[in-house]
Amino acid sequence: MSQSLVKNYIHMVFSTKHREDFIDEQIEKELFAYIAAICKDFESTALQIGGTDDHIHIL
Repeated sequence: MSQSLVKNYIHMVFSTKHREDFIDEQIEKELFAYIAAICKDFESTALQIGGTDDHIHIL
C-alpha cells in the first residue's frame, strides 16, 4: 500500500499594535520561548523564531 508524506512550511509574521517598537532585547528571549511553547502545544515545531522591535517571524 502506498502512502504520501507532506511537510508544509508556514512563514508567520506578527506585528505590534501600530508597529510600535515594543519588543526589546530584555523580553525577546522569554517571548520567543513562550511562542515556541505555544507552537509545541499545537503539535507544530517552530523551526526558527526571530524579528525586530516591531514584529516577529515564525517558521
